[in-house]
Amino acid sequence: MYKAALLALVVLPLSLLAGESSPQDIGSRKQLFIDERFIAQSDRVTLQTNPGQKLGQILDGDGQPLMGHVSRVIEDQGKIHMYIGHDGVAIYESDDGLHFTATGRSIGGGTFSTIFLDPHDPKPEQRYKLFLLKHQSPFNPATDGVYAFVSGDGLNFTEVGRVLNRFTDNPTIALWDERIGKYVVYLRALAYDNPNQRRIARIEVDNLLQPWATRESKDPRPFMDIENATVVLAADGGDDPDSDIYYNAATIYEEAADTYLMFTTQFRHLNSKRHPFVKPPRPGQWEDFGPLEVQLAVSRDGINWKRPSREAYFPMGLPDEWDRWYTVMGPGVVRRGNYLYQYYNSSGRLHDGAILREEYENSAKQLGGIGIIRQRLDGFMSADTDHKGGWLTSPSLKFSGNRLRLNVDTGAMGTAFVELRDANNQSIPGFTLDECEEIGGNFIDQAVYWKGNPDVSSLSGQSIRVHLQMKRAKLYAFQFKAE
Repeated sequence: MYKAALLALVVLPLSLLAGESSPQDIGSRKQLFIDERFIAQSDRVTLQTNPGQKLGQILDGDGQPLMGHVSRVIEDQGKIHMYIGHDGVAIYESDDGLHFTATGRSIGGGTFSTIFLDPHDPKPEQRYKLFLLKHQSPFNPATDGVYAFVSGDGLNFTEVGRVLNRFTDNPTIALWDERIGKYVVYLRALAYDNPNQRRIARIEVDNLLQPWATRESKDPRPFMDIENATVVLAADGGDDPDSDIYYNAATIYEEAADTYLMFTTQFRHLNSKRHPFVKPPRPGQWEDFGPLEVQLAVSRDGINWKRPSREAYFPMGLPDEWDRWYTVMGPGVVRRGNYLYQYYNSSGRLHDGAILREEYENSAKQLGGIGIIRQRLDGFMSADTDHKGGWLTSPSLKFSGNRLRLNVDTGAMGTAFVELRDANNQSIPGFTLDECEEIGGNFIDQAVYWKGNPDVSSLSGQSIRVHLQMKRAKLYAFQFKAE
């Protein structure tokens, strides 16, 4: 596991703590360390991005790799459904998230298909929503664009109508955002004639099946551009100057409060002058070639995004492996037990099918397929201390429940201790560090005990602070629960 150091947090004066506004009401929801929200004071604590673990390719019943773009992965009534394809979508299903079988069903009708299982729509026949791009050449703005379809079973879809009259050239990722009581759509918007051309825009809508409100553009070209919708994420000064964001794979992480994630596909552009060694698929014809990798972006509201590390969320393959040079994450995260599963696809070539160097053309026995990524539950980021130890103190919080539970990994040689403090940062008798029982090991959901007692109900509804002393530990999440 790599250590992608992001932010060394420092001790703040107690006067700043005293000047805090009213306590954050976190109720009984799980809270993740994707940013500094729950760190008011600290010493020798670092926020880390944690990579996913590659588990290999998905194979079909004949032992051959599944091939194609991962349109969406959805869990419904205990079954995991994977929709595979760019122009026409085949449907596979799984019980364990590791082994998939073909259903024999497919969806056609357009390109860049994405499927959404809507938790908000009360109509059973509209549980599933499909969005795809219909277009001709040249693009006709009177008839072409993104169309919506609905289904009760995720297999048989009925067309509703056009919802966007632009050429998106990218999947449209729809989500229901309970926090604001609206649907949100993430999609590509172009900054024409800019080396960071591809950007991620966001649209809010009340009804996904009615035309999505966008702004008019002065540019006559049919692509969705940055005048049409608000851009929420783009390549910046920390990136290669000739790069942009190709796909977004946005998701709202339902396991915790206020956690929005994007698994962005970062695209670095090559050109014929700087990279004359690239072998195009058609001799002499240079297109938009370059490598792609997946990175992690995080947000608390789905609008303001940060990419806390510019490391790859998982490594691309070596030159003799199937997933070299090109990785794209499919939308959707599913859980089985203590682990989350995600799925990515690769062509094994650069964008648009080029080979990085002719010497590598035949170095891989098999190119392309769909791979599995395994992540620890809540494991995307963590507040870490090394073997020398460190501590953190939360801002003022108000909770409901009677147990404090941690998702934490100290391994065999690390430890963690918890103290509950009042709003003035003073230890609360019965919940001090001296009274806390040592936490040592790897836990997804470990209760905190003080002299054998885990009951914190006497503090429920009060303004308190959580103070942790840790040594060689990774703290992923905490939660006050009613048990």
